Amino acid sequence: MPRQARIKDNYGIYYIHQTRGPGRPIFQCDDDREKFLSILDAVRNKFNIIVYAYCIAHDEEYHLIVNANGSDISNVMKAINISYAIYVDFPEKLFKDRYRSRIIEDHGSLMESIYSIHSRKENSPELFNSTCFYNEVGLFQTGLLKKDDIRILKNHSIFSEGLRECTNCITTVEEAKLRIGQILNNRGITHEELLKDKDERNRMILQLRRESTLSLKQIGDLMGGLSESTVSKIISNH
Repeated sequence: MPRQARIKDNYGIYYIHQTRGPGRPIFQCDDDREKFLSILDAVRNKFNIIVYAYCIAHDEEYHLIVNANGSDISNVMKAINISYAIYVDFPEKLFKDRYRSRIIEDHGSLMESIYSIHSRKENSPELFNSTCFYNEVGLFQTGLLKKDDIRILKNHSIFSEGLRECTNCITTVEEAKLRIGQILNNRGITHEELLKDKDERNRMILQLRRESTLSLKQIGDLMGGLSESTVSKIISNH
């Protein structure tokens, strides 16, 4: 059966997923990962692509979100994979088949994809997942992610509080519970009624995100045990 042709958009934003071949892991050590990042940076400069997120924390795969920004994504990926394969110098096939790619077509899907990549970091060193750069300090410590490139995402929940102004923020779950109690008392509703009314619940989530430094997980727990991805979607949709 012939391979299905890829859908291409030279100005599209792509989610890229590449897995290992049968011979060896893609990354055997942190030196491998650091070399991969240097190759990614060189390719970024050569093709003028924009890197929104990456995860190379796991041995057997890597994930990228890149804006082709006028370049052919096939040429971009060929440059990355061939350069890295030359560095590894493994006699067998390093990568399993072709990389998988999909075009991200809207802002909400972009947010969800970035969140998905950032949730893959587990206990890996921060350098190997771009989540560590989604704060004001980190953005200036790497050449891969540019603050200007991702300024349209600046106020989204994916970013840490380092990029958001927050005066007199709620910083603990206990403070948040007290604040929620005050708000509910002023509105004349109970916590159970809040959770049943999705519009009211979503407004509370947005308010907590604006007025606190709580994580998505903490906000989700306060709102009846919502998952981090659900909280992220609610915020991105508003």
